[in-house]
Amino acid sequence: MSSFTERADDIVRAVQLLRQHGMAVGFPMQTADGDIIFAVGKDSTLTADQILELLERDELNAEGVRRSVEAHALATRK
Repeated sequence: MSSFTERADDIVRAVQLLRQHGMAVGFPMQTADGDIIFAVGKDSTLTADQILELLERDELNAEGVRRSVEAHALATRK
């Protein structure tokens, strides 16, 4: 959650960029663990930290979101 509060402006800019790329991005929600998440596209969810990572790597597009979601799914299965 610290990333969200410390970098709120960056997250807002990143969400706007995703929307400019034609991706639907929902309002922020907080999980029981305190993570801030966003619904992205039809059936993807990204944390604020994932969105910031994509922004920093200049991968804030549909392909970057897809790769991030897949990588997170693989990591959580292990």
